[in-house]
Amino acid sequence: MLTLTSRKGTFQIEAVRDTTIVTLAKTHNIPWGYACERGICAQCRTRVVEGAECLNEVTEAEKLRLRKAERAEGYRLGCQIQVTAPGNITLVHSPY
Repeated sequence: MLTLTSRKGTFQIEAVRDTTIVTLAKTHNIPWGYACERGICAQCRTRVVEGAECLNEVTEAEKLRLRKAERAEGYRLGCQIQVTAPGNITLVHSPY
């Protein structure tokens, strides 16, 4: 189960492997800020609260855009996060 919290509320949806969080949010009409979907703008900045082990590794785009301290605190980019394994995942949209 994937739990997404944005400024408009909390939504629970089924996670789909190898699909980005931004794509899943768009599919389910969940407001999740984004612009470029390439890891440059960071409007989709997301905090991983639970389930990091079910997600892909941090991408090069995330390493370039997010500070090391941010990544250590669980911040990622929604356009780069993909579900890779089943489990409970909780994410919070955390734009700057």
